Amino acid sequence: MVNNQSNRCLTDDQMHTLKGFDRLRFKSAQESLEKAKTSVRRWWWEYLRLSKDYWLICQTSQQYRVETQDERLADIYRAWGDIYNCTFEEWWLDRGPSVFQEKEAFPEVKEIPRKPKERFQTKMLEDHLWVDIPLKLSKRTIQRQLGKILEAHHEQRLRNRLGLSTSQFKINPVQFRLHTLKVMHEVLTLHREMVEKPKLFAKGKINHMNSIAKGDLFRIGKLLRISPSNESLHGEPSEVIKRQNRMRASVSRLLNRGEMLISNCEIGIFPSFKSVPLTDQMRFSDGQIRKHKELENDWWKIDLTSELSAGKIDAAKKIHYEEAERTRDSNSIRKRERVVIIRDA
Repeated sequence: MVNNQSNRCLTDDQMHTLKGFDRLRFKSAQESLEKAKTSVRRWWWEYLRLSKDYWLICQTSQQYRVETQDERLADIYRAWGDIYNCTFEEWWLDRGPSVFQEKEAFPEVKEIPRKPKERFQTKMLEDHLWVDIPLKLSKRTIQRQLGKILEAHHEQRLRNRLGLSTSQFKINPVQFRLHTLKVMHEVLTLHREMVEKPKLFAKGKINHMNSIAKGDLFRIGKLLRISPSNESLHGEPSEVIKRQNRMRASVSRLLNRGEMLISNCEIGIFPSFKSVPLTDQMRFSDGQIRKHKELENDWWKIDLTSELSAGKIDAAKKIHYEEAERTRDSNSIRKRERVVIIRDA
């Protein structure tokens, strides 16, 4: 349940200065919503929802008591709140701008006072450069000479404008594509529904199971077109097996990178594919862990697929394939036709 904090968010223009969009300032959360709901900030929200530890905190915490020993994750909860009982649109209108607000005004080029006393009071910042511009020169000459000076200090200049952000949750200024974030999220959620959940259900570790056929990495890869060149199941059995393995390897790499995104979300960084260093401090106390065991089945009941990926689970139900039959000799495969059948769910 989200708290209506929209009025609090709308009182300060600085809260509606959002770096990374094609404009900086927004008059209201409603105005920035359209751009936010398909942006990297949306995917940050979606990946944080995939964190089981964050979900457990949301289930067990009270308003003034965050149930974790990890202060970084506690800070995230205080800012983001419960993101499971609302849509992204509801969450953004409630607190999205306040989460991503810029804490400082962006630097700007300005004229330094000419009088010695006034100039003495001007603080020279380490990442600023003072220049002396003779106003008698032409505009073109001044621009050319300024360009040369800036080139001489190129190592101090930011290559990505997101690096200017002073938000508590600033977008990591790395090269990424929204489509890649979307595909990796789909791989993670399909793997959860089609591989992890059926395995746990079969072992009796959970008592809830959606009506979906058991799948594997190949089926996920085929559905999402991860590696089109390895989709075919026709041909020599040995080649079919190789294509299946290559597809599974491609999907597995995406799974690993997706898990890294989730781990970095838990320390307030996104998007990042770097491994998060392990710490000696436990994230939860023994008492908290005991409570978590009672919630295990509930974790697997919830649907974490994104609204931006609607229909993927239903589409997965329609794909069925017959895999090559192996004998006890792993190199010996019975030759028979491999088929892919598209059927109604």
